[in-house]
Amino acid sequence: MLLELYIENCALVKKTRLILDNGLNILTGETGSGKSIIIDALNLCLGERADKSFVRKGSDKGLVEAIFCIENEKIKNELLDYGIDCEDDENIIITREIYIDGKSVSRINGRNVRLSFLKKIASLLIDIHSQHENQLLMNKDKHLEFLDMYGEEKLHDIKLDYKDIYNEYILLVNDLKKLTENKDDKEIQREVDLLKFQIKEIEDAQLKEEEYDQLVKERDIHRNSEKIHNSLNNLYNNLYGSNVNAFDLISKDLKELRNLSSYDEKLEDFYIQLDEITCRINDISKDIRYYKDNLDFSLSDLDSIEMRIDTINNLKRKYGNTIEEILLYKEKIKLRLEEIINRDENISKLKQKIDQVKELLNEKANLITQKRKEVAQMFEQNICNELETLHMKNVTFKIEFACKSEYSDRGKDDVEFLVSFNLGEDLKPIHKIASGGEISRFMLAFKKIISEVDQIGTLVFDEIDTGISGIAAQIVGEKLKLISNKKQILCITHLPQIAVNGDAHFHIEKIIEEDRTYTNINKLSKDEKVKEIARLIGGLNITQTTIENAKEIIRLAKG
Repeated sequence: MLLELYIENCALVKKTRLILDNGLNILTGETGSGKSIIIDALNLCLGERADKSFVRKGSDKGLVEAIFCIENEKIKNELLDYGIDCEDDENIIITREIYIDGKSVSRINGRNVRLSFLKKIASLLIDIHSQHENQLLMNKDKHLEFLDMYGEEKLHDIKLDYKDIYNEYILLVNDLKKLTENKDDKEIQREVDLLKFQIKEIEDAQLKEEEYDQLVKERDIHRNSEKIHNSLNNLYNNLYGSNVNAFDLISKDLKELRNLSSYDEKLEDFYIQLDEITCRINDISKDIRYYKDNLDFSLSDLDSIEMRIDTINNLKRKYGNTIEEILLYKEKIKLRLEEIINRDENISKLKQKIDQVKELLNEKANLITQKRKEVAQMFEQNICNELETLHMKNVTFKIEFACKSEYSDRGKDDVEFLVSFNLGEDLKPIHKIASGGEISRFMLAFKKIISEVDQIGTLVFDEIDTGISGIAAQIVGEKLKLISNKKQILCITHLPQIAVNGDAHFHIEKIIEEDRTYTNINKLSKDEKVKEIARLIGGLNITQTTIENAKEIIRLAKG
């Protein structure tokens, strides 16, 4: 349920806050007063594209904020999976900021979210019906989606089973397509020759995964061998080999310290430690001498290392950035070569597998069709029943099924809504015969039925009164009131027969202050509602008679 809608610096609105009621919320106003701002603001909260022109002139950004109370566990789980905690009172706050440079920011409970996630969450919270959705109803390609929406509970599991098999089927078909691409024998042979050459080139190199780093180290040693030898030679002489060296100097002092250690235990500790040091100097000096004496790096060795590194670098340029990637590439092309060599056999196996999966796919598709036809019968009957309550008693509604030539991710069904709005007329596609008033009532009947099976808490109706008046308008108003017993409704209307049913009534008007135009939205008191209904009845000429008429139809609407 939508608790509040806050709009700041959007279009002609400077700042306004709508605190909405549970049931039927009515919004009225003169033509051009800015009623569409409400729909635009809600659409932004639904994740629709932000247009910088929606930002109020003179402002850097516009802000729309919607507070929802949620009881739907699916929404809570989606939010938790995204790392968003719900408030203790189960409220969530959707915020959308639109900047003058065209950028926008979307938040849920203060956390930035992707627009795709906002759309996903918002689609579970609120459903906006507008003229655009009427156009969707006219679109035959949308009819299957509408039918599945109504039959979601009955169709969900079987559609999931079908989708798994369909995905497998598509993968197999794509694999077969790759194998049966229009390549002539020469082209295939050229690919075989290339693959064989690449495999041989990599295998001949006899690569080892850690080899390259080791070669680079060896090359560095070879290139600096003279410097290494000279440094080690100096180090050895300083430690042990020259006439004056560290070992002899320490050893000489060590003898004297040994004689003195009998006087003090601490001196004995020094002696022990220095004795260990002389032993270590002796050992490391031998190691250094052995290493430097055995340094034997010829130019031919360096050339060999350089050639090996060049070989590996050449393979890297062709097949991968590392030896590991090169070896992985080799395995990949070996599989491809095997695939080509065994092409005919693989094609045969794939076709056999496709036939098996297709048989199962067809079985599941037929089950979906069977279930859909059962759902369609209930849908047809319920639509007709609802339309009858909307003063459309002679309507015949039928969902026509056809079979597609190819499988899709939704099965093989092609459906179309057919309708006859008058007794004796043939059934025809809905877009060919529906008038504005008829389609408005048809969509209202559709929404009434769908609202019984979905968990969306808020419905918004804009232009639901297009093409209707008189008794039809009264019936539509009563139907909206009935739906609002289970769903929160926001309805923008210009008809008093609909407006009188509101539990809360908001008036939208334009005002001019200091040479600027503003749109104000105010919640009406009981007396103000009477005056607004009177305005809807009589226009600018509000008389005592229209006031009394307004009071009367309000009283009748309350029953």
